Amino acid sequence: MEKHLCKLLNNLKYDNNKNFNIDIEINKLCYDTRDIEKNDLFICIEGSRFDTHAELSQIIKKGVCAIVVNKNNKFFKDLKNEDDVIIEVENTRRALAVISSNYFNNPSKKLKIIGITGTKGKTTTSFMIKSILEENGYKVGMIGTIGIFFGDKHIYTHNTTPESYILHKYFSMMYEEGIEFVVMEVSSQSLKYDRVYGIDFYFAIWTNIKPEHIGENEHENYEDYILSKIKIFSQCQNALINSMTDDYDRIIDTIKKYNVNVYKKIDNQKFNLLIPGDYNQENASLAYEFGKAVGISNDIIVKALEKTVVPGRIETVFKNNDFTIVVDYSYDPNGAKRFLETIKKLEYKRIITIFGCGGNRSKDRRYGMGEVCGQMADFVILTADNSRFEKTIDIIADIETTLTKYKTKNDYDNGYIILEDRREAIEFAIKNHKNGDIICVMGKGHEPYMEMNGKTVDFLDKKVILEIIKQNNIK
Repeated sequence: MEKHLCKLLNNLKYDNNKNFNIDIEINKLCYDTRDIEKNDLFICIEGSRFDTHAELSQIIKKGVCAIVVNKNNKFFKDLKNEDDVIIEVENTRRALAVISSNYFNNPSKKLKIIGITGTKGKTTTSFMIKSILEENGYKVGMIGTIGIFFGDKHIYTHNTTPESYILHKYFSMMYEEGIEFVVMEVSSQSLKYDRVYGIDFYFAIWTNIKPEHIGENEHENYEDYILSKIKIFSQCQNALINSMTDDYDRIIDTIKKYNVNVYKKIDNQKFNLLIPGDYNQENASLAYEFGKAVGISNDIIVKALEKTVVPGRIETVFKNNDFTIVVDYSYDPNGAKRFLETIKKLEYKRIITIFGCGGNRSKDRRYGMGEVCGQMADFVILTADNSRFEKTIDIIADIETTLTKYKTKNDYDNGYIILEDRREAIEFAIKNHKNGDIICVMGKGHEPYMEMNGKTVDFLDKKVILEIIKQNNIK
């Protein structure tokens, strides 16, 4: 790792107060006040909940050798100590990305990075492209919602696209292990907040866009959402666009501003996938076009697609002659509608849905989930799903405002019940199943945790289901 401060600042526009000597060696790069050690280079970040500029005096007392700050930050304006090396920049998030890249010796420039963005389909398309590349003999890493994968490693991450320091850290590790391609999901938040700033994407792939992720702690409106996503095309060599996406003309007009090779997915080819659903055929077609664009043979592409499995995406966890249990990451109305439309085509006698909604997120998501599941499911069990700092029962009450238009509370045939404890809800559905049921455990998919009352506890739907099946001796 590069530890000379002057070299870490390469390709970064900055002001050095009082012209202090920057030809010094740092201990390590740091942006979390909990991790500070003596002689660290600390980068202040303005977060949605906390601004580390507010802790400048405490950071200085911990003995850091230099601090990178936003020159116009309100807290920094009140503190300009002449004895401290203060490096002033216009945007510390971009500075973190540039410095992190330099710190790990610019690993992204040694890899072919494929960035996939869109409202839906990022994870599935990522797994499909990874499968195609590996089937062709390449060593592939992956970063996304389900975690970071390379070699025999699987590292869980909280964000779909981690902070820039984490990205470059794992790019470096991947390069050292001989990885050639990295397939990564690029969220709108990561583009808006410059987590992927400075990365030159070999391919930028656009799946689709819908007016989602708008609300508290997300995007203020649709315009902010789409502008954030479109930024990816300013950082890529090649672009692959789903021509069926909303706002297609606007996206193409944006790409024309840059020197980018454009590929389009137009016709839908049908594949014999292990993952059902018309939208997964769309994802497969997009992955197929990518394979063709990089020169992989048709036979290899098709073979890879037809054996791709994605954890937590319409994943059959248990099936016998009586009933089936499926886990899916459908946590919003559009996702739930697409998922349940697929399930209905499988012609089960009853569709049982188990779901809740995340706390501290837009309430529109709750109302929409009540509408969709109220209309499309035969029986509904309302439960917890990452309530965060809200009360689960309050979230459920919001879902009920629309669900009750279609379902009656405590009607065990065609109504709904409330079981706040998610394990209890799953166990109830399994113990009380009827012949021909499909139990759809929705919302968390691959997630191995539950966020409740500000705390995180272990909870993986698939694991819980299999434990209950075993405890009840169901074959």
